Amino acid sequence: MLKISTEVSRGIMFMRFIGDLDNNNFNEFKTEINYLLYNQGVRYFVLDFKDINLEENIFLKLQNKLVEIFLNCGEVVLCGLDKSKRNKIGYTKDKLHYVNEEREAFNYLWV
Repeated sequence: MLKISTEVSRGIMFMRFIGDLDNNNFNEFKTEINYLLYNQGVRYFVLDFKDINLEENIFLKLQNKLVEIFLNCGEVVLCGLDKSKRNKIGYTKDKLHYVNEEREAFNYLWV
């Protein structure tokens, strides 16, 4: 089961996830991102994964969704991921940032 909560602060969309992100519910994750990106025009995302379990086979799908955001001139801060998960997702200069706490996102996404 996946629970998604959203909040906007200073023009940045904060998305917090609780539960499991796997192949069964990735479409729910993707649909929420698509709505915010394409219908609402959100350009800056903070995705907080500290309370979520990521299945191993989900990292490629997550990478693809991040690239889609980047192609739409967006930036993303990922929060709550350990170093091994960060390495699986990868690094993108000036578009993808990693932080331990949500409040650190304002250092990268000052809108």
